Amino acid sequence: MYNIETLAKLSGLPKRTIRYYIQIDLLTPPIGNCRGSYYTEAHLKRLDRVKNLSMQGVPLSQMKAIISSETESLDTTYDCEPCVSSWERLEIEDVIELNFRAKQLHPDDLKKIVLFIREVLQCRKESECD
Repeated sequence: MYNIETLAKLSGLPKRTIRYYIQIDLLTPPIGNCRGSYYTEAHLKRLDRVKNLSMQGVPLSQMKAIISSETESLDTTYDCEPCVSSWERLEIEDVIELNFRAKQLHPDDLKKIVLFIREVLQCRKESECD
C-alpha cells in the first residue's frame, strides 16, 4: 500500500501527473477515500506501463485501449471491497497517546516501546529539574 507521495517517488512521476491520469481514466482512483486512500502495486505497474508507452511515443488517448487489451488482470485488484483496518489506542502517561494497527505489534514489542517512551519522559523531567 502506498500513499500518493510514495507512489510518485517509486514511479518517478509527479503527483500532479498521477492525478491527471486518474482524471482521464488511464489509472484507477486510489482505494479508500480522503486521507485514508492508498495505491497498490497494480497502480505502480500501470504507471510503469504508461511511462514505457509514453517513451515509445504512444499518445495518451491510445494508451488506455492498449493497456486494457493487454491485461485485464491489473484491474481485477480494484474490484475488491475497500480494506478496513482497525487501530488500537494506548495512552502512555498523560501527554502521549500511541495509535497502532490492531494485532500488528507483539505484546513484548509494545512493552518495549512503552518503556522507552517512559524513559524519555523521565529523562526530560530530570533535565528540567537540574
